[in-house]
Amino acid sequence: MPMATGRHALFLAIALLAIVALGCQGGGDDTPADDTARQISDSELTGMALALLEFGADYAHFEPDGDNGVRTLDQIAEDDFDPQGERADLERLGWESAYQEFYISPQDADEESSVFFVGSSVNVFGTAEGAAGYLEDSRAELTTQVGKSNESVTLQETREFDADIADGATGAVFRASMESEQVSSMSFWFTAVMFRHGRLIAVVGMYTLEEPQLEDTVKGLALRFDESIASSLGAGAAAR
Repeated sequence: MPMATGRHALFLAIALLAIVALGCQGGGDDTPADDTARQISDSELTGMALALLEFGADYAHFEPDGDNGVRTLDQIAEDDFDPQGERADLERLGWESAYQEFYISPQDADEESSVFFVGSSVNVFGTAEGAAGYLEDSRAELTTQVGKSNESVTLQETREFDADIADGATGAVFRASMESEQVSSMSFWFTAVMFRHGRLIAVVGMYTLEEPQLEDTVKGLALRFDESIASSLGAGAAAR
């Protein structure tokens, strides 16, 4: 994918915040949802992700990101600001698999337009208790991650907002800075909602180069994402 000089580091860096820890608040209890209490295939995960058109007509020109697809434990851990700690948490809590589907507009990033990167991801844990435990650990890490760096990206601040989706959810706006040989210093924001659906942890988010006002938009996308998850699981169960 062609990219303007000076933006390479940014597009490599944005994955570092794609599954940044979000807290758990709101929603229901920890009772496993019936539709996740069975084996979940990678093909079902693929059907859960939000299609580009779900984000709206304004993003129809976006292109699939090169890292889309099934994610490994190593890839998930390396995206975190504490890779060793994240890997240990995922193994302890029974992480099994993950899938992500993001879309990008290099042109909008070059022009510093509001939104330049959108997408969703879903992680599967062995039990609903493991998924809930991951959310609890993530909430504890939310403030402690501020100030940490992964390669050229440093997390500067976070702001939470309420969300009420599935079995527990919350939203957050992250501001990060990046410095590299190509870019002296710049900021970008990630507005996201993370929620638990049984033993699944799902995240949907939008990246901007301007301070965003996207909380309601992303909450609406999270509701659609939860519906997509339920639909995919229902279709998978019917095919068995």
